[in-house]
Amino acid sequence: MKKVLTVLMIFTVVFGLAACGAKTAEEAKPFKAGVWSVIKDGREAATYTFTDDMTACSYDTEKTGLPFDYEIDGNTYIFHMGSADDVSKAKVVFADEDNATIIWESPAREETLRYKGTEAQAETTETESAEAVSDFPRLIINSEPFTVTAEDGFESAGATAYICDATEKYLFRSDTDKVTWKVFVLDKPFEDGIRYLTQAEIPALVGDGVIKIESGKYVYIVCSENGFTTDEPSDAKLEITYAEGLTGNYYDFVSQRATAVVIEDGDEIEITVKWSSSASETTEWKMTCEKDGDKLNYTDCKKTNASYDENGNADETTEYDDGEGSFTLKDGKLLWDGAAEESCRTCVFEMQ
Repeated sequence: MKKVLTVLMIFTVVFGLAACGAKTAEEAKPFKAGVWSVIKDGREAATYTFTDDMTACSYDTEKTGLPFDYEIDGNTYIFHMGSADDVSKAKVVFADEDNATIIWESPAREETLRYKGTEAQAETTETESAEAVSDFPRLIINSEPFTVTAEDGFESAGATAYICDATEKYLFRSDTDKVTWKVFVLDKPFEDGIRYLTQAEIPALVGDGVIKIESGKYVYIVCSENGFTTDEPSDAKLEITYAEGLTGNYYDFVSQRATAVVIEDGDEIEITVKWSSSASETTEWKMTCEKDGDKLNYTDCKKTNASYDENGNADETTEYDDGEGSFTLKDGKLLWDGAAEESCRTCVFEMQ
């Protein structure tokens, strides 16, 4: 009997010590109503505003806000960020009444919260909303390029918001292919949470390209890097300039399957042609051309074939990367009459 008691005592001590060193969620209870700061690197990165009835709450950063409700199931907190269909589960550790840690299930991450005060954010009036809109940065290019960085919208689902101040054709050009940029052009501000923008709207542009944007339009630029996808943003940049010269989006009205993005940069002209053979197969030619009269000659064409599975995953193969050929400028059109492949020599690209 003594041996049994001894074993039980040892088990109890060991288990107790292990529990003391572990981070465990306390018994679930509603958050104290008011504003809680999200502390990151010693500063306030965002705020949560909680209410007594756990509805009409909000998550806010400097650039955007996201409404949410939450509920408690056992010791699990279930957040509905932006819509009732969204389900984000978490555990919460309360160090005391004014300090807590949210431990999110997916993606796995933690947020340190500190109670800020009892005043919840008041509902915005139409006048206040109009004033907020007027504070949007202006998307306008003067003598210098307009640059957006991955860090700019990192805390707000990777998105930054602007108002276009001049009707022009704008060239969007990334300095890296390691991130994906999407540009949305809307008639009015997006009122739902920014993280739902990509689900609710169709982007005007994905990747490099040209868009004509009218003055007064609302422009949202979304980077694939955000607080839900990575711990820290990279130094990726998206440069925006006026589209001049031959720069623009072109369409082949002969095949009705090929498109081209042309970027004129000083003496060099980059051309990327994409041809869709089917919904699951595409071919891309990318080349740098030098202008010689009405000819655009190239010697570095890279041809890539891609096939996509039912989940949208691509299997890419490079067929060659030293293709030679030329385009001919004629009546504002680009003729690919010097293409290395016979099937492309009938392409006639016109600017859209």
